[in-house]
Amino acid sequence: MTHPHRLASTGLSTALVLLGLAATPPSFAAGTVKVVASLPNLGSIAHEIGGDRIELTVIASGVQDAHFVDPKPSYIVKLRAADLLLVNGLDLEIGWVPPLAQGARNAKVIPGGPGYVDASAGIAVVEIPSALSRAEGDVHPYGNPHYLGDPLNAVTVATTIADALKKADPAGASAYEERRKAFVTRLDQALFGAPLVELAGGAKLEREAAAGTLDHFLETSLGGAPLKTRLGGWLGRMAPYRGRPIVCYHKDASYFAARFGIVVADYVEPKPGIQPSARHLEELTERLQHGDAKVILTRPYVEHRSTDLLAQKTGVTVVTLPLEVGGDPKATDYLALFDVVTERFAAALEQTGTGGAAPKGSGAR
Repeated sequence: MTHPHRLASTGLSTALVLLGLAATPPSFAAGTVKVVASLPNLGSIAHEIGGDRIELTVIASGVQDAHFVDPKPSYIVKLRAADLLLVNGLDLEIGWVPPLAQGARNAKVIPGGPGYVDASAGIAVVEIPSALSRAEGDVHPYGNPHYLGDPLNAVTVATTIADALKKADPAGASAYEERRKAFVTRLDQALFGAPLVELAGGAKLEREAAAGTLDHFLETSLGGAPLKTRLGGWLGRMAPYRGRPIVCYHKDASYFAARFGIVVADYVEPKPGIQPSARHLEELTERLQHGDAKVILTRPYVEHRSTDLLAQKTGVTVVTLPLEVGGDPKATDYLALFDVVTERFAAALEQTGTGGAAPKGSGAR
């Protein structure tokens, strides 16, 4: 989103650099990898894999807009001593991570350094623009950066983080791999349901889901019944609502919608990062009054005047869901985040009507 905080000022950048030059890096604790994560979701996954072999610092909180976290000089202290810096990438943190990393004067954690870990590596990024124009709002040039809205992408991110930890701490390589496998198993069980994972195998289900062929695969009969009768977890909870249209405040639910078969019909923002005008809200009110979308998805950190007005005029249900770990008191880790999101989202859709028909190829892409 476009905000006055997006770009650090020259004065702040200079102060960060000077602060970084003024101090001597402290010695690292033996056997401990010092990890700084830009965002809570990355920090949660890193904790799952690193356990007590890492010392973890997370910069942003779950109730902050990741586009414009204030680059406070105090964060430099952690970055100066860091072995790894985990970033979301795709320019999501462009306004605050670069000045912090530069100010820390730690060669490990600047782009190209051995400890700079871009978690977007290996992700199938969507919505990469064919052309860039400020007239289109706050468009991300490398594509939509909210990829951890699809829990299946956490498998890729977990591998990226585990590989980085193994390089930083070769003695712990086997421990990191065991913890990575354990995390992926728990994620698979949470996404597909433990009974289905036991029957079909998590890796097989991941491949089918990533290829968009999960629906077809689940028609396979085993023990006299199609595998789809064993589908549970987050996908099972959301299954009755596949094909249902919703309205989102910002363009941050694309990966989530694709994974769970929800159709994003419109946005409260007329363009990414642009707050809605009175005219846009009038037009959106008209569409909501005559359309099928009955739920608006918004986030804790955006303005709520517009969504309150739309709810008042149209009767739609507004559901505020966290995007990051810590964005809700119950979203204590990455898996708990999706427990919260899928349950509340399904409840909101349930209250507004019957389940929709899933469009071909939706949901388990």
